[in-house]
Amino acid sequence: MYNKFISQLEGSSSVELMLKAEQMRKAGKKVISLAGGEPDFDTPRRIVSKAIESLNNGETHYAVGKGILPLREKIAEKLQKENGILCTSENIIVTPGGKYGVYLAVASLLNVGDEAIVFTPAWVSYCPIIRACGGVPVVSHLQYEDNYKIKEENIIPYITSRTKALIINYPNNPTGKILSEEEAELLKNIAEKYNLYIISDEIYEKVVFDGKKNISMGSYQSIADRVITVNGFSKCAAMTGWRIGYTVASREITDVMYNLYVHTITGISPFIQRASLEVFQCAQEIEEMRTIYESRRNYFTDALNELNGVECRRPEGAFYAWVRFNNMKDSKEACRNLLDQHGIIGVDGQSYGETEYPCVRFSFASNMEVLKEAIEQLKIKK
Repeated sequence: MYNKFISQLEGSSSVELMLKAEQMRKAGKKVISLAGGEPDFDTPRRIVSKAIESLNNGETHYAVGKGILPLREKIAEKLQKENGILCTSENIIVTPGGKYGVYLAVASLLNVGDEAIVFTPAWVSYCPIIRACGGVPVVSHLQYEDNYKIKEENIIPYITSRTKALIINYPNNPTGKILSEEEAELLKNIAEKYNLYIISDEIYEKVVFDGKKNISMGSYQSIADRVITVNGFSKCAAMTGWRIGYTVASREITDVMYNLYVHTITGISPFIQRASLEVFQCAQEIEEMRTIYESRRNYFTDALNELNGVECRRPEGAFYAWVRFNNMKDSKEACRNLLDQHGIIGVDGQSYGETEYPCVRFSFASNMEVLKEAIEQLKIKK
């Protein structure tokens, strides 16, 4: 008998669709894939150069511990300055991507049968990770009509004696919504009242628009010791393939997570960590990418809203358009139609927990030529 928690897990819709697009292209079919969550930019040159230098210097051995000290110190400095999270290098664990950081947090908090509340629409991996750890995901669906605002009624009725944590993700994948001060205050008050942990996935933190700023729940001192913040360099610095992220939490929680960390991955490759130090010297490159994402967002959402039966709010952050196809029965049908009639791949909203409306996630982390071609294809019915 296989592990009952892992053997029954569903796959990742976005990953499966990216693979499908690749297979279709190899078969000679023309397809525009807007399914992936990956920047189309190359990693900034200075980061690549530092990795090469590190490799040439022989930094190819184990890097044991929570991460090399210079990197953890730089991350801690950044978190204090930009996020208002009081921490030191001892509160930081450098992880192989943000996804492993989420797993590390969930696995370290939950015992078998413990519940974690997930607000949908949500990234496809939260619930499977909870199940893999023996926990129970409790889904609270936010309403499209309210622009997916978190309200008290989205939390209080879902809390039981087994509730251990809330998992939040802002800027949000797939909706592009950011956390408001009102929502952050509500989450803080509920975490205090019910002694809940908060796992805050902030991987899209740097991809925000219209002069807005991400709010970190770890900045609230009254609950700081109950918040695990997950972040990384994949999205902000176009480093998806490098697989490097980090967690910040209280020393007590960090020590528990580290117990699992040393028995699963040992540590992150030293040349990757050394190169990641250069991210903190790439403010200009990161801002240039953000500005380009914003211009793409403006074009793409405006163009989508000009199409008959299509509705798309402007996302406040991340690089996804959350598109409602009002003339479709559901999002699965919408995605089939998009592929069969227009040669476009998007991710169905049902995979993210949106079952009321036919919503599809498109990524605009593709160059403007691809986005324009997609719009033209959407105007044509085969």
